[in-house]
Amino acid sequence: MVSNKKISVIIAAGGSAERFDQKNLISKQFLLLSGKPLLFYSMKKFLNLKNLLEIIIVTNDADSTKRLLEKTDYADNVEIKITEGGKLRQDSVFNGFCKVNNSASLVVIHDVARPLFQTKNLEKCIEAASNTGAAILAVPVVDTIKFSRSDKDRLMVKNTMDRTDLFMVQTPQVFSYNLLLKAYKIFKTPEYSKKVVTDEANMIEILGEEVELIPGDRTNMKVTYPEDLKIAQACLEQNKDEYN
Repeated sequence: MVSNKKISVIIAAGGSAERFDQKNLISKQFLLLSGKPLLFYSMKKFLNLKNLLEIIIVTNDADSTKRLLEKTDYADNVEIKITEGGKLRQDSVFNGFCKVNNSASLVVIHDVARPLFQTKNLEKCIEAASNTGAAILAVPVVDTIKFSRSDKDRLMVKNTMDRTDLFMVQTPQVFSYNLLLKAYKIFKTPEYSKKVVTDEANMIEILGEEVELIPGDRTNMKVTYPEDLKIAQACLEQNKDEYN
Protein backbone atom coordinates (compact mmCIF):
# COMPACT_ATOMS: atom_id res chain seq x y z
CA MET A 1 0.00 0.00 0.00
CA VAL A 2 1.50 3.33 -1.08
CA SER A 3 1.41 6.20 1.43
CA ASN A 4 -1.22 8.90 0.90
CA LYS A 5 1.00 11.65 2.32
CA LYS A 6 1.71 14.71 0.18
CA ILE A 7 5.03 14.55 -1.62
CA SER A 8 7.54 17.11 -2.85
CA VAL A 9 10.33 16.01 -5.18
CA ILE A 10 13.76 17.63 -5.44
CA ILE A 11 15.80 16.72 -8.51
CA ALA A 12 19.48 17.60 -8.16
CA ALA A 13 20.31 18.50 -11.77
CA GLY A 14 23.18 20.92 -11.32
CA GLY A 15 26.04 18.50 -11.91
CA SER A 16 28.10 18.95 -15.06
CA ALA A 17 29.33 16.17 -17.32
CA GLU A 18 32.97 16.85 -16.47
CA ARG A 19 34.12 13.31 -17.31
CA PHE A 20 32.63 13.49 -20.79
CA ASP A 21 35.07 14.60 -23.46
CA GLN A 22 33.16 17.63 -24.72
CA LYS A 23 34.39 21.00 -25.91
CA ASN A 24 31.42 22.74 -24.33
CA LEU A 25 30.72 21.42 -20.85
CA ILE A 26 27.01 20.81 -20.34
CA SER A 27 24.85 19.84 -17.40
CA LYS A 28 24.10 16.13 -17.05
CA GLN A 29 20.38 16.80 -17.26
CA PHE A 30 20.81 17.62 -20.98
CA LEU A 31 22.79 14.49 -21.89
CA LEU A 32 20.78 12.43 -24.36
CA LEU A 33 19.74 8.84 -23.67
CA SER A 34 17.88 7.28 -26.57
CA GLY A 35 17.36 10.77 -27.96
CA LYS A 36 15.83 12.20 -24.78
CA PRO A 37 17.48 14.33 -22.06
CA LEU A 38 18.24 12.52 -18.80
CA LEU A 39 15.89 14.91 -16.98
CA PHE A 40 12.99 13.59 -19.07
CA TYR A 41 13.17 10.11 -17.54
CA SER A 42 13.03 11.27 -13.91
CA MET A 43 10.29 13.81 -14.62
CA LYS A 44 8.13 11.21 -16.33
CA LYS A 45 8.36 8.81 -13.38
CA PHE A 46 7.76 11.40 -10.70
CA LEU A 47 4.77 12.95 -12.46
CA ASN A 48 2.99 9.60 -12.14
CA LEU A 49 3.33 9.64 -8.36
CA LYS A 50 0.16 9.68 -6.32
CA ASN A 51 -0.17 12.74 -4.04
CA LEU A 52 2.60 14.67 -5.79
CA LEU A 53 2.56 18.36 -4.84
CA GLU A 54 5.51 19.69 -6.80
CA ILE A 55 8.80 18.99 -8.50
CA ILE A 56 11.74 21.25 -7.72
CA ILE A 57 14.61 21.15 -10.19
CA VAL A 58 17.94 22.43 -8.91
CA THR A 59 20.10 23.45 -11.85
CA ASN A 60 23.19 25.41 -12.80
CA ASP A 61 21.47 26.61 -15.99
CA ALA A 62 17.96 27.74 -15.13
CA ASP A 63 17.23 29.33 -18.52
CA SER A 64 18.11 26.17 -20.46
CA THR A 65 16.09 24.05 -18.04
CA LYS A 66 13.07 26.29 -18.53
CA ARG A 67 13.40 26.05 -22.32
CA LEU A 68 13.62 22.28 -22.09
CA LEU A 69 10.47 22.08 -19.96
CA GLU A 70 8.61 24.39 -22.34
CA LYS A 71 9.15 21.86 -25.12
CA THR A 72 7.62 19.06 -23.07
CA ASP A 73 3.97 18.47 -22.27
CA TYR A 74 3.99 18.08 -18.49
CA ALA A 75 0.94 17.96 -16.24
CA ASP A 76 -0.63 21.31 -15.37
CA ASN A 77 -1.85 20.12 -11.97
CA VAL A 78 1.68 19.77 -10.57
CA GLU A 79 3.79 22.81 -9.84
CA ILE A 80 7.28 22.69 -11.29
CA LYS A 81 9.84 25.01 -9.70
CA ILE A 82 13.36 25.79 -10.85
CA THR A 83 16.08 27.08 -8.55
CA GLU A 84 19.81 27.65 -8.78
CA GLY A 85 22.31 25.13 -7.48
CA GLY A 86 25.07 25.76 -4.96
CA LYS A 87 28.79 25.13 -4.72
CA LEU A 88 28.39 21.55 -3.47
CA ARG A 89 25.64 18.99 -4.00
CA GLN A 90 24.51 19.43 -0.40
CA ASP A 91 24.17 23.19 -0.99
CA SER A 92 22.11 22.57 -4.11
CA VAL A 93 19.72 20.20 -2.36
CA PHE A 94 19.35 22.69 0.49
CA ASN A 95 18.43 25.38 -2.05
CA GLY A 96 15.80 23.01 -3.36
CA PHE A 97 14.54 22.25 0.13
CA CYS A 98 14.06 25.98 0.75
CA LYS A 99 11.49 25.94 -2.07
CA VAL A 100 9.51 22.98 -0.70
CA ASN A 101 5.85 23.63 0.09
CA ASN A 102 5.58 23.21 3.86
CA SER A 103 2.33 21.30 3.44
CA ALA A 104 4.41 18.38 2.14
CA SER A 105 4.83 15.44 4.51
CA LEU A 106 7.54 13.68 2.52
CA VAL A 107 10.45 14.92 0.45
CA VAL A 108 11.96 12.79 -2.31
CA ILE A 109 15.54 13.66 -3.28
CA HIS A 110 16.92 12.34 -6.55
CA ASP A 111 20.01 12.76 -8.73
CA VAL A 112 19.23 13.44 -12.38
CA ALA A 113 22.21 11.23 -13.30
CA ARG A 114 20.14 8.16 -12.31
CA PRO A 115 17.46 8.07 -15.02
CA LEU A 116 16.58 4.38 -14.72
CA PHE A 117 15.14 3.95 -11.23
CA GLN A 118 12.06 1.75 -10.99
CA THR A 119 8.71 3.08 -9.78
CA LYS A 120 8.07 0.02 -7.60
CA ASN A 121 11.29 0.68 -5.66
CA LEU A 122 10.44 4.36 -5.23
CA GLU A 123 7.02 3.39 -3.87
CA LYS A 124 8.67 1.04 -1.35
CA CYS A 125 10.90 3.91 -0.23
CA ILE A 126 7.92 6.22 0.16
CA GLU A 127 6.02 3.67 2.21
CA ALA A 128 9.01 2.98 4.45
CA ALA A 129 9.77 6.67 5.01
CA SER A 130 6.12 7.24 5.91
CA ASN A 131 6.67 4.88 8.83
CA THR A 132 10.31 5.44 9.81
CA GLY A 133 11.09 8.97 8.61
CA ALA A 134 13.93 8.07 6.25
CA ALA A 135 14.42 5.42 3.57
CA ILE A 136 16.98 5.06 0.80
CA LEU A 137 17.59 2.68 -2.08
CA ALA A 138 20.75 0.57 -1.91
CA VAL A 139 22.31 -2.56 -3.37
CA PRO A 140 24.86 -4.86 -1.70
CA VAL A 141 28.53 -4.36 -2.55
CA VAL A 142 29.73 -7.29 -4.67
CA ASP A 143 33.24 -6.10 -5.52
CA THR A 144 36.26 -6.41 -3.24
CA ILE A 145 36.91 -3.05 -1.57
CA LYS A 146 40.42 -2.01 -0.50
CA PHE A 147 41.78 0.90 1.48
CA SER A 148 44.76 2.56 -0.19
CA ARG A 149 47.88 4.31 1.01
CA SER A 150 50.36 6.54 -0.81
CA ASP A 151 53.98 5.44 -1.11
CA LYS A 152 55.87 8.29 -2.80
CA ASP A 153 54.57 8.19 -6.38
CA ARG A 154 52.80 4.84 -6.02
CA LEU A 155 49.37 3.88 -4.74
CA MET A 156 49.48 0.78 -2.56
CA VAL A 157 46.95 -1.44 -0.80
CA LYS A 158 46.62 -0.71 2.92
CA ASN A 159 44.06 -3.38 3.77
CA THR A 160 40.87 -5.05 2.54
CA MET A 161 37.42 -4.28 3.89
CA ASP A 162 34.85 -6.82 4.98
CA ARG A 163 32.04 -6.22 2.50
CA THR A 164 29.46 -8.33 4.36
CA ASP A 165 27.44 -5.35 5.54
CA LEU A 166 28.44 -2.82 2.87
CA PHE A 167 25.87 -1.30 0.51
CA MET A 168 26.10 1.06 -2.45
CA VAL A 169 23.55 3.81 -2.01
CA GLN A 170 21.32 5.10 -4.80
CA THR A 171 18.58 7.67 -5.25
CA PRO A 172 15.68 8.37 -4.97
CA GLN A 173 15.88 8.84 -1.20
CA VAL A 174 12.80 9.73 0.83
CA PHE A 175 12.57 11.68 4.09
CA SER A 176 9.99 13.13 6.41
CA TYR A 177 9.80 16.88 5.78
CA ASN A 178 10.06 17.57 9.52
CA LEU A 179 13.10 15.31 9.89
CA LEU A 180 14.91 17.06 7.04
CA LEU A 181 13.98 20.44 8.50
CA LYS A 182 15.43 19.39 11.85
CA ALA A 183 18.64 18.21 10.14
CA TYR A 184 19.10 21.43 8.18
CA LYS A 185 18.56 23.59 11.25
CA ILE A 186 21.47 21.78 12.89
CA PHE A 187 23.72 21.61 9.83
CA LYS A 188 23.42 25.33 9.20
CA THR A 189 24.88 26.11 12.63
CA PRO A 190 28.59 27.13 12.84
CA GLU A 191 29.52 23.73 14.33
CA TYR A 192 28.32 21.80 11.27
CA SER A 193 28.25 24.39 8.48
CA LYS A 194 31.58 23.29 6.96
CA LYS A 195 30.94 19.57 7.20
CA VAL A 196 30.66 17.86 3.81
CA VAL A 197 28.04 15.15 3.38
CA THR A 198 27.60 13.14 0.19
CA ASP A 199 23.88 12.60 0.66
CA GLU A 200 21.10 13.78 2.94
CA ALA A 201 20.88 10.37 4.62
CA ASN A 202 24.35 11.11 6.02
CA MET A 203 22.91 14.14 7.86
CA ILE A 204 20.14 12.03 9.32
CA GLU A 205 22.65 9.41 10.49
CA ILE A 206 24.78 12.07 12.21
CA LEU A 207 21.67 13.23 14.06
CA GLY A 208 21.40 9.72 15.47
CA GLU A 209 18.19 8.95 13.58
CA GLU A 210 17.63 5.66 11.76
CA VAL A 211 17.64 5.32 7.98
CA GLU A 212 16.03 2.27 6.41
CA LEU A 213 17.70 0.53 3.47
CA ILE A 214 15.36 -0.53 0.67
CA PRO A 215 16.69 -3.02 -1.91
CA GLY A 216 17.31 -1.22 -5.18
CA ASP A 217 18.02 -2.43 -8.68
CA ARG A 218 21.44 -2.53 -10.36
CA THR A 219 20.03 -0.96 -13.51
CA ASN A 220 19.58 2.22 -11.44
CA MET A 221 23.09 3.23 -12.35
CA LYS A 222 24.66 6.66 -12.13
CA VAL A 223 25.69 8.17 -15.46
CA THR A 224 29.19 9.46 -14.75
CA TYR A 225 31.33 8.37 -17.69
CA PRO A 226 30.59 8.17 -21.45
CA GLU A 227 30.47 4.37 -21.33
CA ASP A 228 27.70 4.60 -18.72
CA LEU A 229 25.37 6.00 -21.37
CA LYS A 230 25.98 2.89 -23.50
CA ILE A 231 25.16 0.63 -20.55
CA ALA A 232 22.07 2.70 -19.74
CA GLN A 233 20.99 2.43 -23.37
CA ALA A 234 21.21 -1.37 -23.17
CA CYS A 235 19.16 -1.39 -19.95
CA LEU A 236 16.62 0.89 -21.58
CA GLU A 237 16.19 -1.41 -24.58
CA GLN A 238 15.65 -4.44 -22.34
CA ASN A 239 13.03 -2.68 -20.20
CA LYS A 240 11.12 -0.47 -22.64
CA ASP A 241 7.81 -0.79 -20.82
CA GLU A 242 9.35 0.45 -17.57
CA TYR A 243 11.25 3.45 -18.91
CA ASN A 244 9.52 4.74 -22.04
